[in-house]
Amino acid sequence: MINDKRARQRIAETKLNYPPGTRLELIHMEDSFAPVPQGTRGTVQMVDDGGNIHMRWDNGRTLSLIPEEDRFRKLTDQEIVQEQEQLKTKPDCPLIGQNGNIYNLLGIASETLREHGRAEQAKEMYVRVTQSGSYDAALCVIGEYVNITSVDDMDTPEDEMRME
Repeated sequence: MINDKRARQRIAETKLNYPPGTRLELIHMEDSFAPVPQGTRGTVQMVDDGGNIHMRWDNGRTLSLIPEEDRFRKLTDQEIVQEQEQLKTKPDCPLIGQNGNIYNLLGIASETLREHGRAEQAKEMYVRVTQSGSYDAALCVIGEYVNITSVDDMDTPEDEMRME
């Protein structure tokens, strides 16, 4: 009975401390198959009734955090302001829904940067991605240069015609 009460209290505290929209940074994930890379940031989507924190990671992953196993921290208000400033400067790039081959995604992101007059950043990103060592790390690098969006968010010629 005491354990059930403690578990319910822990879950309630987790829900209170990590409401939807809270920004977190992963320090370490206990997932031997496909962990999210350390240092990856993400947004809390919800805390389920088991106390798991459902995340939308900035690299496109959606793997949940298990508070008893994984280590993470809340971003400070200053870090959130810095992120918001960076978002204003990074161009949107529709990678979600594309062929997931990392070289395809790298090409799309590079083209987006060049279209926005950032050819040097495209070259720098290419070098960093090719030296990153893993698919997830490569996605994190790409996310430092562009806002990863969905192909569903793209304006189509039909949308533009309707807007006029």
